[in-house]
Amino acid sequence: MPSGASKKATLRAGVQMLLRVKIFMKSFLSLLVSFFIAAGTPQGGAQPLEPFGLQGKTVTAMTFYGGSLYAATENDGVYRRYLGKPDSGWIHLGVPAKNLTSIFAFHTYCPLICWKGVLAGATLNPLQGDSALIYFYQQRPDTCLNKGRWTVADSGINRTSVLRINALGGIDVCHPIAPTYVTAFAGTPGAIWRSEDRGKKWTRVWQAISANILAFATSQRSLLSSDDEIWAGGYTVNDKGIKYPLILRSTDSGAHWEDRSPISNVSDECRALAVDPADANIVYAALRQTFLKSGDAGKTWRSRQFGELIIIFRAMAINPQRPQQIFAGGEVADLVNFWGLFESRDAGEHWQAVPASGKVTAINSLVFNAVDSQYVYVATNGTGVYRYPRLTVGVEKELTAPKSFHLSANFPNPIYIAENLPLAFRLNVPSTGEVTFRLFNIAGQEIGNWKITVAAGGQNLALPLDRSQLTGGIYFLQAEWRGQRITRKLTVIR
Repeated sequence: MPSGASKKATLRAGVQMLLRVKIFMKSFLSLLVSFFIAAGTPQGGAQPLEPFGLQGKTVTAMTFYGGSLYAATENDGVYRRYLGKPDSGWIHLGVPAKNLTSIFAFHTYCPLICWKGVLAGATLNPLQGDSALIYFYQQRPDTCLNKGRWTVADSGINRTSVLRINALGGIDVCHPIAPTYVTAFAGTPGAIWRSEDRGKKWTRVWQAISANILAFATSQRSLLSSDDEIWAGGYTVNDKGIKYPLILRSTDSGAHWEDRSPISNVSDECRALAVDPADANIVYAALRQTFLKSGDAGKTWRSRQFGELIIIFRAMAINPQRPQQIFAGGEVADLVNFWGLFESRDAGEHWQAVPASGKVTAINSLVFNAVDSQYVYVATNGTGVYRYPRLTVGVEKELTAPKSFHLSANFPNPIYIAENLPLAFRLNVPSTGEVTFRLFNIAGQEIGNWKITVAAGGQNLALPLDRSQLTGGIYFLQAEWRGQRITRKLTVIR
């Protein structure tokens, strides 16, 4: 019989052989995935993926607001980058905590008072000095040009039972005669929390011990009312330990929630959500390994697989000016931290892989610039931020006419009087007809009026703007089509 030493040597050799096989298979899969992604590149050559700063950092979450891109990092705090002209570059806002998980920003002038704020969620870690779950970076009224400071903002959330903020989201409503109202939401294991005072106090508005909330999406029809929808995604575990995706919808600012979860996706979870800006009935959900689409506000769902590849999705972004274009990203299963980005140009029906050159790691967050959707911004797990151009050659065809009347926010935003640019925006109408546009100042006086006949579908329009009539402050653009009205807020800066 072999000795004990011989048995150990044989066992050691077997383990080493298994490790070599595992390494070989991982390298082989990596090459196979690279080939697959290259094969999925659009004919005529791919648009280049461009580094956009914060190289070497893990960016856990991003958000866009007020012309600026905000990035939360794992160990280096929060950064802000103004994307207008000139580009400010990345500005460090400080380190409220290590292991930041989520971010939500707002920045409004309403009516003449400046409110800037950033909410950053974190993992509770007292050993690192992080004794709070949410931090608030505030620049108070009339000091918007000055640097703000971070304060603790998780009052009402029990730190004994809640150890991590998984997601942050929110909406803001601007009234001409009152300050901006910001409603923020925080997703945690077992609950959804709401704050109506910029994070000063949180209240639990939904609870399920077996659930975990991982993502939020909002659909806001007007800055002048609370006519909005809030979506939350995550997963729930039944009494047999089986995981199911969880998707919730609220139409009253989070006071009540409807369960819109798919029933056929077992052992999965919802990692990202997006709502079509032209039709609130069209909702997209990126599960851990599947992409879902609903055309009836989540009552029914259709799934889309990605061939033989298993993609672990973490993020999704929809083009606010051309809703047919969607990006979904994460990593390829079995290849730890391996880039996986896919693009659809027909509202999620067909997808193509977006290749990455060089060492680019898995994707944590995707964000479009709501003012100028030329790029989608990509946050990675260790290689900083990248930007990828949307389709720029030729004209993108509108595949279907929208089911609802929709007016996007204007771009550029804010408007600088010194820049002689037209007032541009994205308009969707279900059928051909005349649209009336009116521009009001903060006192309610009409200072502009246009009537334009537009064709059915989506289009980019530009209104000539007499800037001699404008001063710095807030204005409101109202669009009316067949008795339906939509109002959008404009910020004008001298």
